[in-house]
Amino acid sequence: MCPTSSRKMANLRAQYIDRLGRYAQKLEALWTAAADDQSNLSNIQSMAHRLAGSGKAYGFRELSQVARELEQALEQTEQFSRQERASAASEPFSALLRALRQILKDESNEVGHNYAQNAAVTKSQSVGDVRVLIVDDDKDFALKLSETLDSYGYIAHVEKDIAQLEQAIADYDPLAVIVDMDFFGDRYAGARQVAYWRHNDGAPLPVTFISEHDSFDLRLASVRAGGNHFLHKPLDIPRLIALLHAELSLAPAEPYRVMIVDDDQDLLDLYDSILGGAGYSVRTADNAQNALSLLDQFQPELVLIDVSMPVCNGIELGRIIRQHEEFSTIPLLFMSAVADTETQLACARLANDEFITKPIEPWRLLMMVKSRVVKGRQLRSLNRTLTGPEADMIQDPLTALPKLAEVRRALNGILPQQVRDVLALIKMDLQGFHTINNLHGQYFGDEILQRVAWRLSQHLGETGMLSREAGDEFLILSKGHSSQEALDEYVRKLIEAVNQTNMVSEQGAALLSVDVGVAICTEDITSADELIDRADMALFKAKAAQGAELVYFDEELQAEQRYRFTLEQSIRQGLDNQEFVAVYQPIFSVEGECIVGFEALARWQHPEHGLLGPGEFIPLMEERGLISRLTEQIISCVVPQLAHWHNINPDWFMSLNLSARDIQKPSFIDNLTSLIYAHKLAPEKVVLEITESLLLADWQNASQVLESLKSLGVRLALDDFGTGYSSLSYLHRINADKLKIDRSFIEHWSQTADARLLRTMAHLGQSMNMTVIAEGVENREELVFLGEIGCHQYQGFLSARPMLPEDLEAGGWLL
Repeated sequence: MCPTSSRKMANLRAQYIDRLGRYAQKLEALWTAAADDQSNLSNIQSMAHRLAGSGKAYGFRELSQVARELEQALEQTEQFSRQERASAASEPFSALLRALRQILKDESNEVGHNYAQNAAVTKSQSVGDVRVLIVDDDKDFALKLSETLDSYGYIAHVEKDIAQLEQAIADYDPLAVIVDMDFFGDRYAGARQVAYWRHNDGAPLPVTFISEHDSFDLRLASVRAGGNHFLHKPLDIPRLIALLHAELSLAPAEPYRVMIVDDDQDLLDLYDSILGGAGYSVRTADNAQNALSLLDQFQPELVLIDVSMPVCNGIELGRIIRQHEEFSTIPLLFMSAVADTETQLACARLANDEFITKPIEPWRLLMMVKSRVVKGRQLRSLNRTLTGPEADMIQDPLTALPKLAEVRRALNGILPQQVRDVLALIKMDLQGFHTINNLHGQYFGDEILQRVAWRLSQHLGETGMLSREAGDEFLILSKGHSSQEALDEYVRKLIEAVNQTNMVSEQGAALLSVDVGVAICTEDITSADELIDRADMALFKAKAAQGAELVYFDEELQAEQRYRFTLEQSIRQGLDNQEFVAVYQPIFSVEGECIVGFEALARWQHPEHGLLGPGEFIPLMEERGLISRLTEQIISCVVPQLAHWHNINPDWFMSLNLSARDIQKPSFIDNLTSLIYAHKLAPEKVVLEITESLLLADWQNASQVLESLKSLGVRLALDDFGTGYSSLSYLHRINADKLKIDRSFIEHWSQTADARLLRTMAHLGQSMNMTVIAEGVENREELVFLGEIGCHQYQGFLSARPMLPEDLEAGGWLL
């Protein structure tokens, strides 16, 4: 940062602290006035929102935290009475006032001192000085590097103690920092200290890490600490100089144009100063109207927009910009202290992944802006789309891990050699990660992936290679194990590392577990793809198990895979030949024990093996994406069958099950709609059964499908209730018509006589006006008890098994 920028930043900080005193006075006045007028609590909430965004940006982390807590307390009680809201906000409000007063007390003497100190340092330097800080405990190396940099026109300062990094940056005010990784035998000491400095302050300085060692875990540590480059000793000096020149030339011949839109003047001033000091051409607007008028005049290359603004919020402004043909391609970067999923999705729809959570530290703002405007200008000049360069990337941008291509390249380099020790490929998949993303938000999910990558990298060892292609799967290439037992212990440690990566968001804790497939290299393996395929097979079997599982590839697994391949071909042929049919299990009323409807269940009328149950084909169909074709065929059988049976009893209903794929790609809805109308059925006589686990695993899609089905008029049944997430908040949102109690709960009562769970579930269904149906009733005692607790309907072997239509009719069930 140049001396002028340093002075400007010091002045801005002093002005901000002065305004904090006025904030404190205004907050106290609003709190007192809130006793008579609840609108003052909304004004307090708005002020807390601003302080949550600006506090950390100006270096006051605790202020941001307590302001956010007050904002959340008021947000969560918006529908409460004034007294209830004031009570809920009382403690966080007091905490915010205490934080403000403490800052004013601490800074009253420091502001003038810091400004004077800053001025003293800058006076001794000329405007053309280019200062570089070298932090290395190797005195001879540091001195030689310092002399080399001096010869290139830089002024180099040396600090031997990594613990003094922060103080050295304050003393020398460098424009770039070169940090050794290894201090006193600790290979990560440099990365840890830089990460600490970045977290606490993190001026926008480029950091180049250097090390005598070169391994993936060191490079990952460099990335995690915010390092710009990693160079291996002995240094390639021309490359180092080229990198320094590139990093320090932030302002091109034609400065990048950036516009910032935020109703918080403190943040506008700060961001303007940071970006202007780095050589950007900056314009600011404090509302949407001013922003739109600036667009045509300024023609920005990037627009930073705060999401929470009065009158016209940031998302609405983004939509307005996108509606203008001449502005529709301007990159947008949204900023918000609110990180809820809906906000993120709205931003993503307008600007892909361009979203940054407030508060934004100066260094992070500069990095985010620089990467986008540089890339944007390069792409425009080359007249190509993002898909070109991104397709060629060999590194995962989220975790900095190499992609699968690098693992394949490494394996193909190893395999021609004779491998004496055990070499293995380990594939890991996070259990339920899709659900974590839906419940906690995509950005929290990304943070989990980064944390898992970091923890796994700490256990790789010298010869391990960690990779991520996409999603929640990690691949580890590991060699040098003395035996399979040693490999097994190594894999167990990796699993433990993931299991201990537990994180907490505003929605609660995310507890991780992992499925693992391991393929050991044998003499018959001649290519990387063969070993990768075997690891895939082992992981698939692990994922098919009920809980977290570790599976090693073996010959039996290969035979199973061949069987599965043959089965898949037979299933595809069976679908083409319309071999899948429906059987029907009657559903009875508990009172009167008469038939009230049927559940349709899929069966395979195999030409050689006869009628096969769902366990023979459903799992593979779901895995291979064939289940939607089955749903279409079963619906085509079931709706006409129900229409036929309505000639006997028009009150009967028909239930059928939906799968996860049906929810993700609901093509069945059009087919179901046309069949219902073609056969003149009342839509409410069709009941679609959906499990709560299925719904919560993809709530974004599921909620839209549910709305479409309710508009059609069909009824919904919540199947296997109690075996999944059992979230009462989602139960209310689903608004199902029927609640089906799983057989396992009835069996539990039969074995233990403990009726608490069954009573509670039945009462819950009744209280939400749902028809309660018990599944798997097998004896008279169970049926009697279900009647006592208020179950309305039941199905099970006690009364009838699933049957083909002709068997139902021949057996007199439909009379």
